[in-house]
Amino acid sequence: MKPSLLLACVLLPAPLLAADFNVTAPVSEAVLFPSQAHLTRTFSQSLPAGEHQLVISGLPELDLDSLQVAVEGAVLSGGRQGFAITEADGSARRAKLDAAILELEQTMAAAKAADALDQQQIHHLQSLMGQAPQGQAVFAQVPVEKWSSAWESIGKAVETRQAAINQRAVVRHDQQQKLDVLRQERQQLGQGQTRSRELVLAVSAGKTTAAKVKLQYFTRQAGWQNQLRVDLNSSNETVAVTGIAQIQNRTGEDWRNVSATLGLVPAGYRHLPDPQPWIVRLAKPQPEMRKQSLRAVMAEPAAYEADMEESVSAMPVAPPVAHGFDMRVPLSAPLSLASGNASARVPYQQAELPVSLGRESYLWQQPAVLLVGEWKNASPLPWLAGSVTLLRDGQRLTRYHRHESIKQGEQVRMSFGDDPRLQIAVVREPSREGETGLISKESTLSALKNITLTSHYDKPVTVNLLDRLPVAGNDDITVTAKGKAADANDVDDVKGLQRWQFTLPASGEESFKQGFEIRYPAGERLSGVEGL
Repeated sequence: MKPSLLLACVLLPAPLLAADFNVTAPVSEAVLFPSQAHLTRTFSQSLPAGEHQLVISGLPELDLDSLQVAVEGAVLSGGRQGFAITEADGSARRAKLDAAILELEQTMAAAKAADALDQQQIHHLQSLMGQAPQGQAVFAQVPVEKWSSAWESIGKAVETRQAAINQRAVVRHDQQQKLDVLRQERQQLGQGQTRSRELVLAVSAGKTTAAKVKLQYFTRQAGWQNQLRVDLNSSNETVAVTGIAQIQNRTGEDWRNVSATLGLVPAGYRHLPDPQPWIVRLAKPQPEMRKQSLRAVMAEPAAYEADMEESVSAMPVAPPVAHGFDMRVPLSAPLSLASGNASARVPYQQAELPVSLGRESYLWQQPAVLLVGEWKNASPLPWLAGSVTLLRDGQRLTRYHRHESIKQGEQVRMSFGDDPRLQIAVVREPSREGETGLISKESTLSALKNITLTSHYDKPVTVNLLDRLPVAGNDDITVTAKGKAADANDVDDVKGLQRWQFTLPASGEESFKQGFEIRYPAGERLSGVEGL
């Protein structure tokens, strides 16, 4: 080789070497919404100068349309996505799920057997308290002076076993939810192989550098559900309200020390409407019976629906921060959560608010006086819809699902169960039917109730009694209230809703009659009065 040519080869720059780097990118941040989550993965990789490929493996299924990649210290020159098949992980997960399902099914079966045994014992004890022959035989052997204590002992035994049945029912509700989740995940896995995704990024480095890579995307395999805990303190008339986030992770990978944030308002989307003209036409006449039935339905008040403690992670509540149009609450401590059935319950909002207590009884329902609390959401955040657990003085009352959020500044009314210090007795008199008039005869239907309200308070207490007066469906029907006149009619703009207000003295009692008379054309029949 000629010296000049050799020198030229030496002086030519050496080609930049290319290399593949296999890396892992665990989840570092999570913004959780009720139906989805926005996850962030970050990692750093030292790179020599040249063209390289970063192979990020072990990724779960993700929304590729939402994937965003940002690189610092290098230039992103391209990217591709590929699949890697891993059977071992799938087999292990299936075996773990099968074992968890079997254990939970056995636990629930044992609880069901315990319920049956307790129920059998309750029936036996109740028969002893009745007039059954076995009861008479038992008490025949007990001295008369000990009957009272024996009766009390049997009653306590019944209460204890019933309390055990009720407690298992509460636990069974949560167990069934867990079992449903496990079965769903097991069904999704099937019997075949599971897929994990790998992402290959092509990057270019002009010099030796430490590249920082951030991946962001949405997934529907993670999110949170809202739970509301409302605890009434009747002595100081306050209500402690706690918003609890139940966080789920079903992405297929465990989270370790993730910086988590709750998104209270998920991003929504609506298409722009296509305006159309609003055309008004003359309606065809409706049959009279159709009009009557429609009015009857509209006059019927809406029904109130309600249904049936869990541990909460001890974590301070962070103040909310604004994020564009959304409100977000960062969790004060890093979140670690295994993938699958497990969930984290973290309080994200707490407030102690003054409550106004009232007593109300709805006479067309089962006679009882309800303790009603009214309070205003003066907190900086709304209380989201979801599961609501109600407590009174630390004792759990019920759990139900609230379909609407409690907005900021909104006034809230809630029942906190029966007031044990107030009793109400309603005795219905037999309804009477007859006819009036000499020429134009009318049929009549009258009904009266005798109502007695008794207070066991050592101080005066105000009680509101409400009842429904029948509402005439057409002009041929006349309804007249009877008995004690109501203090208010058409309460809350509900047609026919009456209210009586009494302030009972300490250990006081109030009795009155209330009812109505309906007049309608003779020979006709009334609907809506069945059972009177």
